[in-house]
Amino acid sequence: MKHEDWCFEGHRVRLYHRGRGPTLILLHGIGPGTSIPANFGAVIPLLAERFSLVGMDWIGFGGSQGKAAPPYFDPALWLRQARALVRRLGHPETRLWGQSIGGALALAVAADEPSVAALVTTGSGGGRHRLNADLDRFWTLPDSVDAMRAAMASGNHDPALATEALARERLATLSKGGLGRYFHTMMATDRQALLDAVRVPDERLRAISARVLMIHGREDKPVPAGQNTLYLQARVKHCDTLLLSACGHNPCWEHPRRVAVAATRHLLGEDEQS
Repeated sequence: MKHEDWCFEGHRVRLYHRGRGPTLILLHGIGPGTSIPANFGAVIPLLAERFSLVGMDWIGFGGSQGKAAPPYFDPALWLRQARALVRRLGHPETRLWGQSIGGALALAVAADEPSVAALVTTGSGGGRHRLNADLDRFWTLPDSVDAMRAAMASGNHDPALATEALARERLATLSKGGLGRYFHTMMATDRQALLDAVRVPDERLRAISARVLMIHGREDKPVPAGQNTLYLQARVKHCDTLLLSACGHNPCWEHPRRVAVAATRHLLGEDEQS
C-alpha cells in the first residue's frame, strides 16, 4: 500500500492507500505490533478491486507517532482521530470497517457522524467484555518470536496461522521509535478498566442510523462474541450479524475471501438488491 503522513493534534499519523472505487476507511485493533497491514493484510488485495482503501494507524501504533506523555491508551483521542479523518475525506457517504477495538471506535464514529452510511466490524470489542487470560496474554509485550507467535495463536482457531513471518513483522514494528516500550507502558495498568473505557454506551448504539454488518468468529477467545458482537448488535437498529464457525479473533486472516465478499456486498448495498 502507498502511504502518507498526516498531522493530527500535533501527532504524525500514518495513512495507507490502495485501490479504486468508493472510499472505505479501515481502522485496526489494539495489540503488540498492530497496524493496518497486520490486521487487514489478507483482505486488502481483495477489497482494493472494489474500493479506494484508506487505512489509518492509531496514534501510538504502526507508522503513527505516539503521545508525548501518558495515558497512552486513549480511546477519546483515537475517536477524535477517526472523526477527523472522516471529515478530512469529506465524502457525503462514508464507509467504515473496524477490527476488534477498531470496531468499537467505528460504531462510536457512526453514532456521531451522519455521513456514515455503511459499516462493517470484525471481531468487535466494545460490549460487556470481561478480561480473560487470552486477551491478557495478547496485551502483554512479547520478548521473542516464540512469545509473539504464542500470543497471536491464542486468538486464532487455527494456531498455524500465527506464522513466524507474521510474528517477525509485528516485532519489527515494535522495534521502531520505541513502540515496544510505549505499548508496555500503555498496558501496565488495570486492563479491565481499559476494556470498560472502550465500551460503547447503549444510547450511542441506538443512535446509529448506518447499515451495520458485524462479523465475528465463534471461537474468538480474547474477544468473545457473546460479550461483544451479540450484545452490541441487539442495540443497533439496522444490523446484520455473521457468526463464523472455525474462526477466532480475526476473520480477515482466517476466512479472507468469505469475509471480503460478505463485507463488499454489504458496503455497496448489493445484499439489499438480491
